[in-house]
Amino acid sequence: MAVGEIFKQLEKQTEQDLLRRANRITYQAQSKFYENLSDSKSLLRKKVIAREVIWFFASVAIGFLMGYLFYEIFTTWFPEIKTPLIKQFLQTNANFLYFLSALSFIGVYICRATVWALSQF
Repeated sequence: MAVGEIFKQLEKQTEQDLLRRANRITYQAQSKFYENLSDSKSLLRKKVIAREVIWFFASVAIGFLMGYLFYEIFTTWFPEIKTPLIKQFLQTNANFLYFLSALSFIGVYICRATVWALSQF
């Protein structure tokens, strides 16, 4: 009996040692993984990319809204100029709206780049 109890105790002790080692190895692996994720350079790079993507889509939305606003202003204030201009260059009203939206998008992005450049100083 004493030999059986010794083997059971030894078996429990080795299981506990294995569990401790496994926990220690897991903790070290997770620590390394989280260090890589929370590395300040990669985190900053991800934030910059996310901010630029958000700004791009915001600029597209603002560009379309401003393009539509300019389209309405142009058709209200200059109806006699709008029709020949559209027929000669852009063929349809939708193309004229897209053209104004593209110009507005470029303008918004230039303003955003200018503000960013000024904030660097």
